[in-house]
Amino acid sequence: MIHKTIRNPAKGRSPAIRSPAEVAKIAPAASANGDPDVVKSLRKAMGILEAIAASERPLSVAELSAATGLTRPTTHRIVQTLVSLAYLERSAVDSKLTMGLGTLPLAASALDTNRIRVEALPHLHALALRSGMRVNLGVLCDDQVMYLAGVEKPSLPTIYSRLGKTAPVHCCSLGKAILAFLPKEAALRTLAARPLSSQTPNSITSMSRLLEDLKATRSRGYAIDRAEHLPMTFCVAAPVFDNAYQPVGAVSISAGSADAVLAEVDAVRDCTELISHLL
Repeated sequence: MIHKTIRNPAKGRSPAIRSPAEVAKIAPAASANGDPDVVKSLRKAMGILEAIAASERPLSVAELSAATGLTRPTTHRIVQTLVSLAYLERSAVDSKLTMGLGTLPLAASALDTNRIRVEALPHLHALALRSGMRVNLGVLCDDQVMYLAGVEKPSLPTIYSRLGKTAPVHCCSLGKAILAFLPKEAALRTLAARPLSSQTPNSITSMSRLLEDLKATRSRGYAIDRAEHLPMTFCVAAPVFDNAYQPVGAVSISAGSADAVLAEVDAVRDCTELISHLL
């Protein structure tokens, strides 16, 4: 077993964006932040791409303008450029915009060269077979949890992927597993970047309660999501460490029962210890 060398010797999915107003809350500011090296036009283009990626439905130029704070002429010019590059796709019916297929090679390259994901994939499949539950791999990105890989429980006939989706770091087991083992300053900085919003009635929105939860997570070596992120969905997660014993990701399993996921904690920890060893 790898437990003695990897484990901590000391025995932290966003709701769907449904309207341009909601998109505006997460779209990055269109203006530069004062950094002379920031390319303003590129920042604006990325804001448009991220606004469309966050929306559940196609958006018009007017809606994009409102979501990003850009003028309509500026939005129109940037959209025309992104459409010409196939990064956006325009509907022939109503001219509304969605993400284009030109973004896929970029995403595929990022996934295929991400070492954590590459090393983890076969072990995620093994964990799904062993536990009979859905398995996720997540990392921190922009102060949120981003899903890098997912394997659906074997009893389902299809594979459902959440690749690239994000979740609030404070209320999912993946986020709490990473936060608990970060240096204190880094964990507090991550938590301060976004509000501790309520996703379900069980979400922890008090900083003092969350810090106590992270302390307990660090002590036992794994995090528990007691239907805090999604209703009636319980998860446990353990961190993945690099060779400097810094958390670089986490692996979770999820089910409709707290007892079911807690019964598989050792399997989750065995999986993350093996991935940590490979890294």
